[in-house]
Amino acid sequence: MTSGKFQYILIEPKIIEIKKYRGDITNMSRVCSICGKGAQYGNKVSHANNKTKKVSYPNLHEVKAVVNGSNKKIKVCAKCLKAGKVVKAA
Repeated sequence: MTSGKFQYILIEPKIIEIKKYRGDITNMSRVCSICGKGAQYGNKVSHANNKTKKVSYPNLHEVKAVVNGSNKKIKVCAKCLKAGKVVKAA
């Protein structure tokens, strides 16, 4: 189900809002299927003030979940799992 800028996935018993990306969000690597959290980019700064590129990835887990009444494997960050935003498949 889509509505303009956002895509919605029905997870029993509530609807979770998902950020929309290029193509299907569930097929993207290193992106949470629920909140859309992805990699963060920045600089690693040494004591001598040398700067090198650094990438921090979210803590993702591949989980079998109930999505629109069927079981699907989705990548979910630890924060969404702890918050109970995902119903795990039996």
